[in-house]
Amino acid sequence: MPRLSQAGRLLQGVVRKPSRAQEGVKSRTKRIPALPAPLLKKRRDIPLHHQVFLVLQDGIAERRYAPSEALPAEEELAKLFGVSRVTIRAAMETLDALGLVERRQGVGTFVRELPRPEPLTIPMMDLLARSREIVRTTTAHVVEFGFEPAPRHVCAHFHAGPNELFQRAVRIRTMRDRPIMQVTTYIPESIGRQFGRDDLEGGSLYAILARFGITFASGEQLVTAAAADPVVAGRLNVAIGAPLLKVMRVHVDVMGRPIQHFELLAPPATYQLRMPLKGADLQG
Repeated sequence: MPRLSQAGRLLQGVVRKPSRAQEGVKSRTKRIPALPAPLLKKRRDIPLHHQVFLVLQDGIAERRYAPSEALPAEEELAKLFGVSRVTIRAAMETLDALGLVERRQGVGTFVRELPRPEPLTIPMMDLLARSREIVRTTTAHVVEFGFEPAPRHVCAHFHAGPNELFQRAVRIRTMRDRPIMQVTTYIPESIGRQFGRDDLEGGSLYAILARFGITFASGEQLVTAAAADPVVAGRLNVAIGAPLLKVMRVHVDVMGRPIQHFELLAPPATYQLRMPLKGADLQG
């Protein structure tokens, strides 16, 4: 199975970056990994070009495409999504009309620098209890496993260099044979080499780490939204561009060392976050 992942990471893997030494010259193309079929779930209410637009827009909003970075060429995107270049061109025109990209004739399409509002941060509670409930009520199946460099945002969490290796695991959790979420985890190579893919199959990463004396002392959780990319859409049985709940967590041990970067993608109907409110919380 190809080494692909969630919301946007697949597309990030085929981004073409312009050469510093040859500014304005068409940048080098990376190989596009093979994709499982079918890529699209055709929907009468969402045209194909709009589905493509939603995924690319989400990648730009989440900064999986950095400002001034080139998007993949139309031919590459057409192969990735399994659609015609006319469909890709229509999606690009929408991005251009919204001011999200700059199209340079004969060079490529580049992401514009956009202002980002400060996010609203809301504390969540009972994460450990929630995690235990997920493990108790669902079954995990490993679809990707290996050791590789991490994306930029993960490296920033670990204060790691671009060539440092991490254990990356992607699991699909099912309930009554129905896929309900995709979970992607990154942990440092020194820890990840102590167990393998078979240990994660059907098991709990928290329990595995506990066996090695690793416990989480603190962390942070960010809850946002994402659009389903072609791979995630197929795995979760939703349409490309369908809205997904996105939960990202970073965990730190008692020594203050970052241990795990966790990302969950789930359709809103299958995953909910609930927070109790007290009187003091209702004063605003």
